[in-house]
Amino acid sequence: MDKKPNLLQHTMTYGAILGAVSIIFSVILYIVGYMPVNFKRILLVSLIGIIIMVYFVVAGTKSYRDKFLGGYITYGQALVTGLLIVVFGTILSSFYSLIFNLFIDPEYTNRLLEASKEWTYNWMNNMGAPDAQIEETMERIEKQQAESTPLKSFFQSLYSSIIFGTILSLITSAFLKKSQNPVA
Repeated sequence: MDKKPNLLQHTMTYGAILGAVSIIFSVILYIVGYMPVNFKRILLVSLIGIIIMVYFVVAGTKSYRDKFLGGYITYGQALVTGLLIVVFGTILSSFYSLIFNLFIDPEYTNRLLEASKEWTYNWMNNMGAPDAQIEETMERIEKQQAESTPLKSFFQSLYSSIIFGTILSLITSAFLKKSQNPVA
């Protein structure tokens, strides 16, 4: 064991790295003009985001276990470690999104929703959906667009990421826990 365990400092460090990598990923998507407006694009962006989160939760929990706890960690300790990493990373990336939507490109969300609306309309039309169903879907997207605010997006991002992070930490903790052998 290197030094006295400091869970908060360790998880803040890994959370900051997770948040920074997530922000860099968002900036790259923005610079290349990649808008997740169809199923494939949304799936790809989500999958990459999940992989980034899984990597830092696993790496941060293993590092804490091996560096501070002598190679052993309970399920509860692993759960708290992973969850704190996600919370700190989510706070950082959500603040970036808030700043982005308020100051950097306030019209981005509207452009994204307009592109999504256009894609959805074309897709539904090509699939032969009834006009009434298409109209209802377009109205629902327009309502989303009218109700969308940067602050609302900030809190939705925090909420959904923390819920997903909790589920992720519940799963990864089962694989990362390592008990001391009592018969050694």
